[in-house]
Amino acid sequence: MIDVILLTGFLGSGKTTFLNEMLPVLAGKYQRTAVVMNEFGSVGIDGSLVDDHPTKLVELQNGSIFCVCIRDNFLAAMEELAGDLKPEMVVIEATGVADPFEMGDFLAYPELRGAYRLFGTITVVDAVNFPKVIQTMRAARAQAQAADVFVITKTDLVGEGELTRLREFLAELNADAVQLAASYGRLKPAGWDMILSLPAQAERQRYLGERVPARDPMVSITIPAGPFADTAEACERIAAALPLNVLRAKGFVDIGGRPHLLQYTMGKTEIACAAGDVGPVGQLVVIGLNLRREQIDM
Repeated sequence: MIDVILLTGFLGSGKTTFLNEMLPVLAGKYQRTAVVMNEFGSVGIDGSLVDDHPTKLVELQNGSIFCVCIRDNFLAAMEELAGDLKPEMVVIEATGVADPFEMGDFLAYPELRGAYRLFGTITVVDAVNFPKVIQTMRAARAQAQAADVFVITKTDLVGEGELTRLREFLAELNADAVQLAASYGRLKPAGWDMILSLPAQAERQRYLGERVPARDPMVSITIPAGPFADTAEACERIAAALPLNVLRAKGFVDIGGRPHLLQYTMGKTEIACAAGDVGPVGQLVVIGLNLRREQIDM
């Protein structure tokens, strides 16, 4: 059977950065790996950010793979991978608003049953923003409760006391999950050894039984953005344009005549030069609670 790692974590937690660190590690153990990348927005951004590894990449956009809106596309992609590529490992990077508990149901579908088994769930936790989102976002709580492994990111941005409280809270949510700290997605060798030794988890009890999916009223809107003269102008205009109910915005924009990756997470904007081929320049995917286009002043 083909092993599946579900990589989850709320919006902006650092899943794609961690994925880029994980792929060469997996390549050392598996001859054939594949990545299924799921984005909530209509424009694919994260696929352009995956480093150049000898890995099959499948992108599914405009909804969660666990939502009926693109469920058929997901099942078809997984069937095709099993039949054509026959990978030994598939990593599914779910959208940040997905409820991972639904993965157990998906792998039980007749189209996939017998071909795949859930190897484990890795939940990336943003040390800065997780304590905020867990208060109101049902998906964030479900992602924590489903984890086999917590990968805690952005630990350099919080104090020792805050990190200790976060670890204690994660243990309350899910005492069975191992907690690992990652700097820029990088784990120590012992951390990778632990992940690669996870037993197959197809029959895990917390994936069984009746359960109401954790669905938050999230809306994704794609807007034009830029060009901007410099990063200061970009940060200023983005901060002024986005309302408080926006949790995440991401896209490639023109700054000074060159493409840059712009990422906005709960009030903080980060900008970096874009290397190599990128997705559409001049578009931002904006995700927020009950978001309406007229709320965005851009």
